[in-house]
Amino acid sequence: MLAIVVGIYWLDVSGSSGIKAGALSAGLLGLLGIGAAWEFTNLLRSGGFAVAKQTLVVATAILLGSAFAFGWADLDHELYPLVIGTLLLLFPLALRSLARGDMHQGLERQGSTLLGFIMIAWPMYLAMGTCFRCLPSLLYVVLICKGGDIGGYCFGRLLGKHKLIPHISPGKTIEGALGSLITSVSLAYFLNDWLLGGLVDLPGWGAILTGVVLNFTTQTGDLIESLLKRRCNAKDSSALLPAHGGILDLVDSLLFSFCAWFVVLVILT
Repeated sequence: MLAIVVGIYWLDVSGSSGIKAGALSAGLLGLLGIGAAWEFTNLLRSGGFAVAKQTLVVATAILLGSAFAFGWADLDHELYPLVIGTLLLLFPLALRSLARGDMHQGLERQGSTLLGFIMIAWPMYLAMGTCFRCLPSLLYVVLICKGGDIGGYCFGRLLGKHKLIPHISPGKTIEGALGSLITSVSLAYFLNDWLLGGLVDLPGWGAILTGVVLNFTTQTGDLIESLLKRRCNAKDSSALLPAHGGILDLVDSLLFSFCAWFVVLVILT
């Protein structure tokens, strides 16, 4: 997976692909977003929740596909698909819930489907926009977040004694959470000039603050997905990726972070 990501990023940055800069990375994110939405619906259905599977997957695919239609420089029409897509997703489900035969599960179906759309499709759409607006900054976010995951695992295994939130994720410890924070902040500071130099005016103190924010959203995203899996009595979102789990397990720590970074990127650029 690492080789694929590095290869696609290199083709995008070097311009060797001959297509729009950032398009390959955005395409990969789009595929991951559709796969994560599919796993989300399967996960919730396995837990007995009503969710509109086809509606969510199709709406996610349309939203993520629309990211290629915009320039992402001035941010005008780029935000329209988020609002329009959400309304077009929710309104038919709301009408369907008025039927006598659907009134017992209608509200649950609306809530579950909307949760998946906002929690998965929205962040991946904004991540695709980040590819087109400032591709190196996407790698910056991924390295900070995934580095925080790795740091948290290592610190937790070596030093972990005090449980962080055992009723949701028994394996996570306070020591691991602090180690994750230290790793993310360190990466945010030291990767700043290398990846963002000349592209984003992020001072040293800003990089440290960014590391704190991204680590908080990283750990929160991971815990939210753990909550979903525990509620649905599932160990992984799927078995698609050997020894890892599913696509949702891969991107869970990135979802809130993509949104947080997009706001920072727009403010700074």
